[in-house]
Amino acid sequence: MKKFILWAMVLLLPTFMCAHTLLLHVSDNDDDTITIKGEFSTGEGASGALVKLQAVGSQEILLQQRLPDSSELVLSIPTVPYEVILDGGPGHQISRNGIAPKAGFEKTAPQSEVASPSKAMSQSIPLALSVCLGLAFVLLGATLFISIYNTNRLLKKLNVAKS
Repeated sequence: MKKFILWAMVLLLPTFMCAHTLLLHVSDNDDDTITIKGEFSTGEGASGALVKLQAVGSQEILLQQRLPDSSELVLSIPTVPYEVILDGGPGHQISRNGIAPKAGFEKTAPQSEVASPSKAMSQSIPLALSVCLGLAFVLLGATLFISIYNTNRLLKKLNVAKS
């Protein structure tokens, strides 16, 4: 009986450990306000999660506020292009492009984007990863080749010893 209960617990435990992802809903209220709603894929509200409105060009934080218990916020739409970022803690961050106001965004002079070290690093990572993976496959192939070669040599020696 103890084994049965143990097996039942082992088989049923993964069903209780369901993963959840953070969901962000941004909707236009047609009165130059937006409604931001945060929830987890399990249906649980994301109350207490941090909502940031961040300007796209300058990365300036336009607004920073926590979701109330209703997990829903109504905010006025900024006049500059922005993105909505919902931060629900470690591993739970999501962002969406902001909705434009009825009159449209303010016209600003385009800023030349300065290449930051993080962007340069993110472009070099795929090349380094490709080189490492290629080297790993070459070493794996060499290991298999040597293993097959040595196995065949041993089999030949065993066959000679039997004769």
